[in-house]
Amino acid sequence: MPSFPDSFDFSKELSLYIHVPFCISKCAYCAFYSVAGCTDGLMDAYMQRLLTEIDAVNRRMEGRPYATAFIGGGNPGCLGPERLGRIAQAVCANGRPAEFSTEMNPESLTRNFFPLFERYFTRISMGVQSLDPQALRFLGRNTDIDRTVRGMELAQELRRESGCSLNYDLITCLGNWHDEMADVRQMVGRYHPDHLSVYALTLEEGTPLARRRPDLPDADAQYGILKGIWSYLADEGYAHYEVSNFAREGHRCRHNCRYWDYRQYIGLGPGAASTAFDSGNNVTRHDFPHDVQAWCKGLPFSGAQSETLSGQEACEELVLMGLRHEDGLDLDRVAEFLGNSAKSDTIIRAATGIPGFRLEGRRLVPDEDGLMTADAAALTFLQRLS
Repeated sequence: MPSFPDSFDFSKELSLYIHVPFCISKCAYCAFYSVAGCTDGLMDAYMQRLLTEIDAVNRRMEGRPYATAFIGGGNPGCLGPERLGRIAQAVCANGRPAEFSTEMNPESLTRNFFPLFERYFTRISMGVQSLDPQALRFLGRNTDIDRTVRGMELAQELRRESGCSLNYDLITCLGNWHDEMADVRQMVGRYHPDHLSVYALTLEEGTPLARRRPDLPDADAQYGILKGIWSYLADEGYAHYEVSNFAREGHRCRHNCRYWDYRQYIGLGPGAASTAFDSGNNVTRHDFPHDVQAWCKGLPFSGAQSETLSGQEACEELVLMGLRHEDGLDLDRVAEFLGNSAKSDTIIRAATGIPGFRLEGRRLVPDEDGLMTADAAALTFLQRLS
């Protein structure tokens, strides 16, 4: 198996994801890898290894910028403007990506971060989750409604001054005590985001919220809640371009679109994943372990767990991603991954008649109901191919 960097085809467009594993405290619902209450020394060590790796990847790019870049977490705001700025500067060494996002919790945003958006970042994704004080407590957020609102108002100033695109994350389907539509209406009507990510709460194994076993809406109730939100957002001018994502004209998240279109990206940092395509279209998955202490002590690119996927496995990932978004699944790429084992007419038959989906040329495209049942549709399609 090739080494981590050698598994990527650097002649193709490459996106970059950086995982920042630091948080002020862990939210009760969150299963992403992060650690709370970290020291300056640990964050400095993290930054130093990361800068070394970014520089090495930049050299492989031979002067070309990344197609997109995204710094997520955790909460990248925990790094502070100086560390985050040094990382962003390294990412932009070959030029500013067409889209460069960073996540930032509302309680972390200060005006000291503003210069980074003038120089580097083009987009901010803010983990608001709710504007209901009871919901914030239920979700175990480490902030209150006053600090949340201050952060959102500051994000409005940031957008006016830098021209960045602004996303808010929202979690719905919390229980019959929660008014989801009030949350959505307030977020849209008062704060006018360019983009909204609207997620139905999922109880992730091992999280404090899952251990509490709250009474959540059943599938039928969840369907009604989400359909109501989707209809309202359509009326407000937001295009529903992926299962959980809505954007005004020109504000789709290009980085996430590359995931859903199953394109290669390199992930750096503890807990980061990568999908690499070599020149022969072979796919390798890399996952860095969830251990920031060990990661900081390791050599550049060391520690990744790697797996080369079979054509069937790569096809399954392509299908699961492709049916989640408005542009749909490219059936020609299905044929590429399956090779001689799949004929064109077999693929077309498998794609025909799936509820909520239609054939448009060589693409299988969802309607609104299809977006609601994308995972089930993927299973149906794959079973028909087998």
